[in-house]
Parts: sequence; structure tokens; C-alpha cells
Amino acid sequence: MPQISVTPAWIQTFSALLTPLIALITISILVLQYLLARQRWRLDLYDKRYPVFFATKQYIGNILINAKVTDEESFKFLIDTRDKEFLFGKDVQELIDELYKRGLKLKLVQTRIDDERLNDEKRERIVDENFQLLQYFIEQSGVATEVFKKYLAIEQNWFVKQFERATLLFKQYLYLRQKTA
Repeated sequence: MPQISVTPAWIQTFSALLTPLIALITISILVLQYLLARQRWRLDLYDKRYPVFFATKQYIGNILINAKVTDEESFKFLIDTRDKEFLFGKDVQELIDELYKRGLKLKLVQTRIDDERLNDEKRERIVDENFQLLQYFIEQSGVATEVFKKYLAIEQNWFVKQFERATLLFKQYLYLRQKTA
């Protein structure tokens, strides 16, 4: 006579719920892996964008400290910001291009100031233009930070914050459980 196995009802219920539970855990892991990869991508992009921001601030700072620009500084700025088209939007590209053009113009104006053949009226006009260009760079120091801010902001999304919170709570639970055991 064959033996009939009688499985208790709770085991049958548990077996029926196990597959959806495994699926739910798998989906949760996939979502968290996606969020982690996305966050890593943003950090990698930040690592590429920050040197362009730093070169821009350094270029402006050098002009403001020295009240002049050299060919070497302009060339270095051009080289250090060469990836701007691939890393930023039009706003940053236009800012960098305008800073470079104004830097070249400042260099030209400063070269013309030293020209001994200029009369006082022309020299005064050139000195005024030099002052206006330096004033432009003073203004751009703050503008550059604002323009770059949206590309360099590191913010966590809601899912990552919730995951970190749940992880912390779970660690606290394990700690308290160990302490009471």
C-alpha cells in the first residue's frame, strides 16, 4: 500500500508564498542595484566635471589677483576646459567661451595701454576698457559658481535615503538583539 504524505496546511501556505517572496526580494535587489549604478555614474561624472569648474575659477582668480592675463594662462584655460561640450550644457559652454574671448581681449587691451604712441584721450579710453573687462571678471566669479552649481550638485534621491535609513534601523535592531541575548 502506498504511503500518502500529509503535509500540514502551514507548510503548504509557506511554500505557496515562498516564490512570490523570492521574486519580491529579487526585484528589490535589482532596483537597489540600478540606483547604486546611477549614483556611481553621477559621481564619475562629477569627477570629470569638477576639473573644468576648477580651471574656470582658477582662470578668473588669476586674472583678478594679477589684474592681467598671460598667454600661458589663456592657453592652459583652453586646454583644461576642452571637454566642456561633452560634459555640460550650452550655458557652461557659452560661459567658458566668453571668458576665454574676454581674456584675450584683456590681453590685447593691456598690450595697447603700453603703446607710447597713444595720446592721452585714447589711453584713457583703453584704461577704461581695461577697467570694464576686469569688472566683468569680478562679476563672473559669482556667475560661474551659479552656472556650474546644477552640474556639480550631489543630491541623493528618495530611494537611496530610504535604503540608508532602513539599513541603519536594521543595524540598530541587530545590535539591540545581540545586547539582549
